Amino acid sequence: MSLTATGLLSVFVLALSSLGWAAYRHFDGAITRVDWNIDGARPAGAAGEQNILLLGDDSREGTGGEYGVVDGVRSDTTIIAHFARDGSATLLSFPRDMLVRVVPPERAAARDGRAKLTEVLQLADVPGLVSTLESLTGLKIDHTISINLAGFRTMTDAVGGVTVCVTPLPDGSTRNLHDTMSGWNGHLGENRLNGDQALAFVRTRYALGDERLRVLRQQQFLAKLLATATGAGVLTNPAKITALLGAVGGALRVDQGLDQTALLTLAKRASGLSSGGIRFVTVPTRVALPVDGAVDGMGTIPPHGAVLVADQAGLAQVLAPLRPAGTARPAAAPPEPAGTTVGRADVSVAAVRNASGRTGLAAATVDALRSLGFTGAMTTATTTGQELTEIHYPPGQQAAARALAARLPGGLPVEDPARTGDGLVVVLGTAFAGLAAAPGPGAAAGPAGEPSTAIATTATGGTAGIATSSAVETGTTTTATGATATGTGAVGTATPMPADTSCTP
Repeated sequence: MSLTATGLLSVFVLALSSLGWAAYRHFDGAITRVDWNIDGARPAGAAGEQNILLLGDDSREGTGGEYGVVDGVRSDTTIIAHFARDGSATLLSFPRDMLVRVVPPERAAARDGRAKLTEVLQLADVPGLVSTLESLTGLKIDHTISINLAGFRTMTDAVGGVTVCVTPLPDGSTRNLHDTMSGWNGHLGENRLNGDQALAFVRTRYALGDERLRVLRQQQFLAKLLATATGAGVLTNPAKITALLGAVGGALRVDQGLDQTALLTLAKRASGLSSGGIRFVTVPTRVALPVDGAVDGMGTIPPHGAVLVADQAGLAQVLAPLRPAGTARPAAAPPEPAGTTVGRADVSVAAVRNASGRTGLAAATVDALRSLGFTGAMTTATTTGQELTEIHYPPGQQAAARALAARLPGGLPVEDPARTGDGLVVVLGTAFAGLAAAPGPGAAAGPAGEPSTAIATTATGGTAGIATSSAVETGTTTTATGATATGTGAVGTATPMPADTSCTP
């Protein structure tokens, strides 16, 4: 993720700097503009909103050959940056091994019309990748910014390097400290990275064992890079700003429509992000199963190899706030048969697991659930980071799971055949924003009659990344400069990044 977003980051730094028009002209003149024409029907856009495709490719141009030689060009990381009318931004990251249907399909005819996302750029070029992502998401992509490996490396060096924290993997192992394929070598705790080391850090795949962990690592690095690039040591140093913009500008390719005027508009919009907020979201995926065509436990679908597939319910959840008003939403689940309605006192919650990265959230949620009348042991635990909030239920307890989901906005009921009758297990994801209150006299109703009010949960402690948002009334947030503020939990949609922040080995 960090590789693709460096182009947007350079625009952000330019907007905040005091170098003015001369610096802008210098930066704009170094950019390569390409005529990428998008054919076919396209989604409708929304007035006052903008979607920018941020594309990091694996081109070795400008690297001197030290990263090897590859045939063709693939997308190493892919993001859609959504700029909302309220001044906030959401960076939606797509795992590179995600299996997608290619548009136009004839570009992947030899592969049943599908391909890994990383391969679409080579099969169908940038226009095909744009069409593929528009078909997948329903979002109209207004502009494209592409950057290669050399630009990412030189930008990191231009800001004087970046410090990141490395902790053990979720299984407790430390195999993430070394990766012979990317060249990454680190240690537990804080690591100061130059350009070459940073590139190895964010491109590590095999040592992590999961493409989704790679995305989280890249999000962590981007947050640190943004905090460094917008810190006083860079913004008040004209030489560093000039070096940064010059390094990145020469590595950028953009569409012809992103001319000087459009680029300046984007720069002005980016300058408001420190107050509007940036939200990091990863498209929810899972390992391919036999029902998807997988032939083994690794998610292998011939001829594509091991792939991830989109979690359709989760994808609809993360896309809903980004789509234009009036866009069709997924059909509501059918109502429960008569006689299956479950009262809150009859819903037993066995455990609440905190996968959000926010300290104290599980205990605070337990208190809120009990205040609403739910029952059960409600033991608490901390688990690895995930985006979505899930309610795991044993067979036969779907009605209870739905009753609980009505008070957990965005909570997805997931049947777990391995569970017995000991109650439900709640896993709080990074997008969890508080419990919905029970309707009271005069309560405003939301969709499907659900209340629009919320009960704030108390959760103190630092988070990694950039999660400030005007939707947050009180809460644990991290500003664009990396400063952390703590308080009582959020009522709204701010999403702290699930990256590691504690450098205790």
